[in-house]
Amino acid sequence: MGSSMRQAAAPGEHFPPGREPSGTPAEAEMESEVEGRTASALFAGFRALGLFSNDVPHVVRYSALKRRFYVTTCVGKSFHTYDVQKLRLVAVSNSVPQDICCMAADERLVFAAYGNVFSAFARNKEIVHTFKGHKAEIHLLQPFGDHVISVDTDSILIIWHIYSEEEYLQLSFDKSVFQISTILHPSTYLNKVLLGSEQGSLQLWNVKSNKLLYTFSGWKVGVTALQQAPAVDVVAIGLTSGQVVIHNIKFDETLMKFRQDWGPITSISFRTDGHPVMAAGSPCGHIGLWDLEDKKLINQMRNAHSTAIAGLTFLHREPLLVTNGADNALRIWIFDGPTGEGRLLRFRMGHSASLTKIRYYGQNGQQILSASQDGTLQSFSTVHEKFNKSLGHGLINKKIVKRKGLQNTMSVRLPPVTKFAAEEARQSDWDGIIACHQGKLSCSTWNYQRSTIGAYFLKPKELKTDDIIATAVDITSCGNFAVIGLSSGAVDVYNMQSGIHRGSFGDEKAHTGSVRGVAVDGLNQLTVTAGSERLLKFWNFKSKALIHSLSLESSPNMLLLHRDSGILGLALDDFSIAVLDIETRKIVREFSGHHGQINDMTFSPDGRWLISAAMDCSVRTWDLPSGCLIDCFLLDSAPLNVTMSPTGDFLATSHVDHLGIYL
Repeated sequence: MGSSMRQAAAPGEHFPPGREPSGTPAEAEMESEVEGRTASALFAGFRALGLFSNDVPHVVRYSALKRRFYVTTCVGKSFHTYDVQKLRLVAVSNSVPQDICCMAADERLVFAAYGNVFSAFARNKEIVHTFKGHKAEIHLLQPFGDHVISVDTDSILIIWHIYSEEEYLQLSFDKSVFQISTILHPSTYLNKVLLGSEQGSLQLWNVKSNKLLYTFSGWKVGVTALQQAPAVDVVAIGLTSGQVVIHNIKFDETLMKFRQDWGPITSISFRTDGHPVMAAGSPCGHIGLWDLEDKKLINQMRNAHSTAIAGLTFLHREPLLVTNGADNALRIWIFDGPTGEGRLLRFRMGHSASLTKIRYYGQNGQQILSASQDGTLQSFSTVHEKFNKSLGHGLINKKIVKRKGLQNTMSVRLPPVTKFAAEEARQSDWDGIIACHQGKLSCSTWNYQRSTIGAYFLKPKELKTDDIIATAVDITSCGNFAVIGLSSGAVDVYNMQSGIHRGSFGDEKAHTGSVRGVAVDGLNQLTVTAGSERLLKFWNFKSKALIHSLSLESSPNMLLLHRDSGILGLALDDFSIAVLDIETRKIVREFSGHHGQINDMTFSPDGRWLISAAMDCSVRTWDLPSGCLIDCFLLDSAPLNVTMSPTGDFLATSHVDHLGIYL
């Protein structure tokens, strides 16, 4: 990760900030301990993984000193700066109190607005100036020499002197007549800015003398984008109708018009490396490439992003296009083909929808596997982003997809992965990951080394009904067998190498209710299954015979086995946790204290702690030898998953409506 990265991410950065637990009826000693602090005694926020971009347009800057281009993307309350050459993370900014809503930059400073305030950041990291004075939320920023212009949603424009942080001039516009939507400083136009409005007209102002120089009548539809063309006096104007107008503002005459049928133009950029090409972004993720000499569409980059194109920029005098979108992706395209289409050169991408499950993979604690509602399975490295990899979408039939080239169509994709189990013991020989999909009976296998979905779909042959789904999976420590529990109560064993069904537990089925959890011990002797009919059953793995059945006080929600110590954690529907020893098959500890459904649990590597995350927004650490609650901290958003690294140094969580993994 490098020392610079570690310094860049100060404790508490990007982290859902801790709140003081108030009135939680935890143990008395816990309460007295918690009073003096706001967060956890054991865990301090470190950094977020898997966040690369959101719906705020990126900013590209050129450093004359280093002779390099840098791209800055916003990730919530802070921003990341990447070196365009290798897309390596150069800096992470300090976080601001609210989500950043727009950004801009000049040679020295990056400006970021949050709420009705905006700040100037030096060295991509620390705040050096803060500008307060707007009443409404700021949505446009434009650096202007020693000044910076900001516009809020009430159409009040303020010009600030950067170094004294004083207001130089304030202009207010009537929102019903001229609601400012875009701002541009036309090159060579000294002290002048061009403003576009949602009503469709444009105004050219001299901001030094505070005079309105000219009003362009416009095209009766709102202006969404303004961009300086490589020629002086010429600007490109993007409209809500999907039109791009190339207009000469000196003589107020239109040179040419283009039209895209994908909705409003989100951003425009021109190539400056000798090819007269303009790119225009759209809300559905497509980019149109237009030839300005032949006045025609030369190419379409379809599905460049799965959401709206937030920003696109051609690098000065280079055939490179930088794009970002709210699908948590930053991409660089190179135009080196004969037909002028862009191919993907480099990218950084995370999940584009909320996460369903995360687990550390392997024994070195450097990879976290995560599944998401966007249908992909990805691996994030805790060391460096260059080791991140995506295992891609689940495909219904990989061979047909490859033959017909249907990669991007939704019809061939599997629904999102809800649960998975992974084991690296035989990963180089065959698939080592097994996954359940939302609403599906068959479980898919995945190969970590080849980074792709595997060869088999494991499901019982005789079942033909649609309403039965796979609800729980586990993989043995040797990597040979997968155990799958179904909503019908059946529990089946499959061979991972051949995909052959190797038997099932119970006469008819293992449980009368739905299976809530399955686990196999470290030596393939015992299998433990939990059913919604409040029964926990112990089976011999080889003979499939029932050894013992235990009735529970409440229906189990999930189970987790620590294989080294033989300790089994059970989360129950009454928000309590039962801990069993699988040797004696007796409940050895009971913990209560959560006020919401327990979403996930994890053991520390030595098996001394059990850490649980619940819908009451708390993460609690229970000490098993003493039977005490030793730590509790609250988060702003409910934790869905929690996993502890096998080396014991990090706790990773994922949260409701958050795309990142927080360490």
